[in-house]
Amino acid sequence: MNSTPVLICLSAVFFCRRKRRNFNKQATEILNEYFYSHLSNPYPSEEAKEELAKKCAITVAQVSNWFGNKRIRYKKNIGKFQEEANMYAARTAVNAANASSHGSQANSPSTPNSAGETGSPWL
Repeated sequence: MNSTPVLICLSAVFFCRRKRRNFNKQATEILNEYFYSHLSNPYPSEEAKEELAKKCAITVAQVSNWFGNKRIRYKKNIGKFQEEANMYAARTAVNAANASSHGSQANSPSTPNSAGETGSPWL
């Protein structure tokens, strides 16, 4: 009995993986902007995930995985990510100011909350 062909086929199925790729910069910016503008509760609804997936040209599953990974990394390195959070907060404030000067705040994102306000984020 020769089991070599079966092993070769199984190894091709179980061990061949596609190369990992990062999202493009625009997609990452969109996801980060949403994350930091909803820092007090960074759990997007299914509708928000669908909208983000369309904007970023990725799947809803990829959006969910990105947010799960981002929350874990953020909690582990809150100090490191505080600078990034401040950058997105400043950008959101500028966008809100520009929108209000044009008389339309309906399309501006909500103001991000600092993780330090309540102590531990996402209890």
